[in-house]
Amino acid sequence: MSLEKDRISTNQMIILGLFTFIGDMALVYPALMVAGAKQDAWIAALISIPLGLASIKLLLYLANIEPNKNIIELSLQILGKWVGTAVALFYLVFFLIAASTYIREIEDFMCTQIYEKTPGGVIRFMAIFLLVYGVRLGLETLGRAAQLFFPLFAVFLIGLLLLLTPDVRMERLYPIMNTPVPDMLHTLMYGVFYPFGELCVFLMIYPYAQKNSKTSRDIFIALIIGALGLNLILFFSLTVLGVYASEHQFYAAYILAQKINIANSLQRIEALMATTWIISTYFKTAIYYYALTLGTAQLFKLKSHRPLIIPTGFLLFGMSQLIAKDIIFYVKEIPTYWVDWDFTCAFVLPLMLLIVYHFKKRHAAKLNNLSP
Repeated sequence: MSLEKDRISTNQMIILGLFTFIGDMALVYPALMVAGAKQDAWIAALISIPLGLASIKLLLYLANIEPNKNIIELSLQILGKWVGTAVALFYLVFFLIAASTYIREIEDFMCTQIYEKTPGGVIRFMAIFLLVYGVRLGLETLGRAAQLFFPLFAVFLIGLLLLLTPDVRMERLYPIMNTPVPDMLHTLMYGVFYPFGELCVFLMIYPYAQKNSKTSRDIFIALIIGALGLNLILFFSLTVLGVYASEHQFYAAYILAQKINIANSLQRIEALMATTWIISTYFKTAIYYYALTLGTAQLFKLKSHRPLIIPTGFLLFGMSQLIAKDIIFYVKEIPTYWVDWDFTCAFVLPLMLLIVYHFKKRHAAKLNNLSP
């Protein structure tokens, strides 16, 4: 019997997926990609799209084994009590650390770019208060809120990119194909498993979406659009700010918004970029928060995940403080290891589950054939 009674539509799941896909990447993606591939970052980003879609295909294949069970339930069913519990705990720890990191990113962005004299704890408390409120309202309410905010998000993002067009300087992309192969491959890992890999959290959401025959197609179309959006942010970062600024400005997209100046009248609209980023990062964090509470309740066989929401909020408040000593730490240290974590959760473990599932299925078929 499922603990989750709420249901969301395919469109709501896809919009939540786009928010999760773009999320914090809207600001940090250029710096991550340019650090490895310099002027060729846009090439690595384009190559990453089909590879990332292949990883999503793998996740969908796993999810469709038992469309009404999430990754916690699938792990226990396929791997058994002990190994399945270990894998489930691994995912729950990932959800905890990820949600804590996104909250910390909101805090550091607001405190360094907008409210410079506001204590970080105040911003963190406000973020967690809104997250607790959203998650307590339920998955269905989050889905409807995402539908409501998505047009605003899309208009802001498209408008910002269009207004940057006059500042584009194509010569900043040269020289092309000057990146060593090892650096390019490392950047490809970032391009695939940072935005695409973090969608593994939807293995917790997929069972509660009302699916139809076109669901998979719609998911891929939406992700292609989202990937092109991220790549456009990267492209404008390279051609407007240049390689050095794109690499060393952690919030390159926010700096891009500050560059907009149309006839000395339309300018200083970086608040729109901040609003776009906060909207997407809020929904991304809420999905990870929801997955953490629901998965914990399922693993420990609780009757409901709702009593866990507020205690988990206190846990996230503390973890988001402990996750990094300052912004420099997670700008320079965390990305190198985070991509391996995404790779494990979005590729290694799902592939292992599929292999074990098909091995057990084939073994059971052989036993049935041998039986009289």
